[in-house]
Amino acid sequence: MTDTTPSAPASGSGRRVGLIDGATDSTTQRFWVVLDEDAVVQLDDLLVCRQRLPDGRSVAHFGIVVEGRRHIEGATFASDTVRIAGEQTMPGLTARRVEVQVLRTAPELWLAPEPGAEVHRAAGAEREQALFMDQMEAPLAVGLDQAGDPVFVDFAFLNGTKGGHVNISGISGVATKTSYALFLLYQLLETAHGKSLLGMGSAQTRALVFNVKGEDLLHLDRPNARFGERPDATEQWRALGVTEPGPFRSVCLYAPRGEGASADSVAPDVVSRRSDEVTAFGWTPAEFVREGLLRFCFTEADDARTQVPFIEQRVRVQLARHAYPMKGRPGALVMAEPPGGTGFNLDRVITDRRPELEPGEGFGVRSFADLISYVEDKVDPENEDTSWTGGVQAGTVMAFLRRLFALTPRLGHLIRDGVTKVDIRAGASIHVVDVHSLHTTAQRFVVGALLDEVFSAKQGTGREPLRFVVLDELNKYAPREGSSPIKDVLVDIAERGRSLGVLLVGAQQAATAVDPAIIRNSAIKVVGRLDSAESAEYRFLTQELRERATRFLPGTMVLDQPLIPAPIPLRFPFPAFATNPDEGAGAAASGDESAEVFDKL
Repeated sequence: MTDTTPSAPASGSGRRVGLIDGATDSTTQRFWVVLDEDAVVQLDDLLVCRQRLPDGRSVAHFGIVVEGRRHIEGATFASDTVRIAGEQTMPGLTARRVEVQVLRTAPELWLAPEPGAEVHRAAGAEREQALFMDQMEAPLAVGLDQAGDPVFVDFAFLNGTKGGHVNISGISGVATKTSYALFLLYQLLETAHGKSLLGMGSAQTRALVFNVKGEDLLHLDRPNARFGERPDATEQWRALGVTEPGPFRSVCLYAPRGEGASADSVAPDVVSRRSDEVTAFGWTPAEFVREGLLRFCFTEADDARTQVPFIEQRVRVQLARHAYPMKGRPGALVMAEPPGGTGFNLDRVITDRRPELEPGEGFGVRSFADLISYVEDKVDPENEDTSWTGGVQAGTVMAFLRRLFALTPRLGHLIRDGVTKVDIRAGASIHVVDVHSLHTTAQRFVVGALLDEVFSAKQGTGREPLRFVVLDELNKYAPREGSSPIKDVLVDIAERGRSLGVLLVGAQQAATAVDPAIIRNSAIKVVGRLDSAESAEYRFLTQELRERATRFLPGTMVLDQPLIPAPIPLRFPFPAFATNPDEGAGAAASGDESAEVFDKL
């Protein structure tokens, strides 16, 4: 793969398209243009007009076409249209006008454009001015406009320097939210220009991608078998500076351990890839206790309105106090009485160095079921040791136990000795974690545990190297109403993550269903196809764009960034990397044939 830095068209003024309409008021925000007979202007075209002020200064207004109109001047009644255009027995002219929203005035003077002034297409240097490229410290191409020219964002608003986080909204299956998020990652991690923007931390930059639908994202390392069916895709990638697009070259795939696997089996639960191509992920009992992951097991909205979280906090600390490493079994535990003087501060307890114990020296814990059995005995209401429950009422303890018992079939197979923990610090640039087959409770647990680890690991280490997190269905993990440990982590990332170099690329069908702090702290907002009932909630879109967004085709998005005062519609090219098993099927078949030939040799 080779690529170059994308650029705007060659410098120079564009062709004249018309004059500013003097019959309609021009304002500092919008104006109308009467089009010349030979001009063809469509929505989203960039235009520029210049005027000389009485004091001799020259002012340029740059704008984007947001609406177009046609009417016959001279026609008063509907029947006049027949007389003018059909029978030609009545005088009249067809007038074509476009409405332009002002993007920028150079120099920055709050003046309305001059009626009758010539209007030209913004091309070359003028187009760059219209899109504020001269104000961008590190432009990154993030799509193409209607003319097929690249649209840029300032990387400083993506990497945490001036802002951070990307939020993508749109109807599931039509808005191509995940595809666009992956396109952004490709531009950063797989192109020379993207790597140059990442700088010295490029090699250590990591992306954690959660796969929440089918096994779609478990094929990013394969070329898209359907790419050849899109002849325009190559040209679009070339316009973005990528001459040879392809698959992601540095990918590590994780899938959960098979739910029905035998006790000592760590085979991944995956069907579209060979098991040796995917790592079965999970947490050992030692990691579960040491990292205090029990809190991510209680994430239901009802839990926050009871004393169940209080018991969970007590149990979490007590598990750490009673845990000893099991001799000969890495990751397994022996639960026994804590050493004398052991306090109840979890941060201090987990740093204590404990001697290894034989399995018979206490209660052996090799699985989640073992851990639950031990906790059940300790919090049993008949047990008078209130240090585990804090002396709450028996009904609350039983509610805690009921929730605990329900966890075993839902996520118990993820906690066991011998499994591999997801570690994005080493190895590949992109780590895809498949959670689609897990119960909703288990999905929340995995997302919460991994996000907490990524965020905690960046505390005090500086902003670089960057950590990107791609997460769809944000409304499931950080809903607008209620509270939970996972929501707290996501809101914390949204509010403080950019200063630590943890950037969230989140997506959801409707922004109104997600905690406002996450939407508010996203410097880059992207909207795909919207439901008509939701479009009115996206205030940063113009009225025209809100209406158009309900009819967008896949691959069309609207981008809003802090530097440009109006959202810009754009398209992005068909991916050259596989985004589902069908697109990766060609590469898979080729790989299987190669394997057969190798075996014969």
